Amino acid sequence: MAEQSRRTQAQRSEATRAKILDATVQCLVERGYAETTTTEVLGRADVPRGTLLHHFPTKVDLLVAAVQHVARRRLDGLAAEIGTVPAGAEPLDAFIDAVWRHFSSPIFWAALELWNAARTDAALRDALVPVEKEIFGTLREHARKLLDDDPRVDTVVHFTFEVLTGLAMTGIVSGDLARRELLIRRWKRAAAVLLGRRAPENLVERPAKERP
Repeated sequence: MAEQSRRTQAQRSEATRAKILDATVQCLVERGYAETTTTEVLGRADVPRGTLLHHFPTKVDLLVAAVQHVARRRLDGLAAEIGTVPAGAEPLDAFIDAVWRHFSSPIFWAALELWNAARTDAALRDALVPVEKEIFGTLREHARKLLDDDPRVDTVVHFTFEVLTGLAMTGIVSGDLARRELLIRRWKRAAAVLLGRRAPENLVERPAKERP
């Protein structure tokens, strides 16, 4: 009975911790890093201040834990997106679409807030480096399963990650949906050329009416 009680207490503690971290992520998405304060998180999590301090004695502790929490949710989201590629779909296009949906999700905006803060916060930067490597590694594994074990896949995955990250960030300012779709379509063609699935002369769409 005592063991069951301890296990239940541990489960309750973990649930409270997750509740606080979910509130932190929500705050990052809706208010941004600068306004993600312990007071704001307390209000959203609806827990006593002492409970928050028990789990996360300082704001740094809270945000470093948020890095790990965001990473787990990003990994789950990526796996779900890539795992729902419809039968008969062109694998490369489907992979790029799945990654783009991830970069369009709220959890990515939370990650972006943490990235920006990590530029001047060494503790966040130290926490982010290994989780970003893990996320990229997981993405690469899924890509290899979907696109075959081609030695060029790693390069295409890396470029896809960087291209779509940049596109998501520039989209914050431009909001140009037509240009976004054009660039994604162009990247699909370029990635197919890199993988030898499209002839280089077919890189440019015909008729090419859009201006670069």
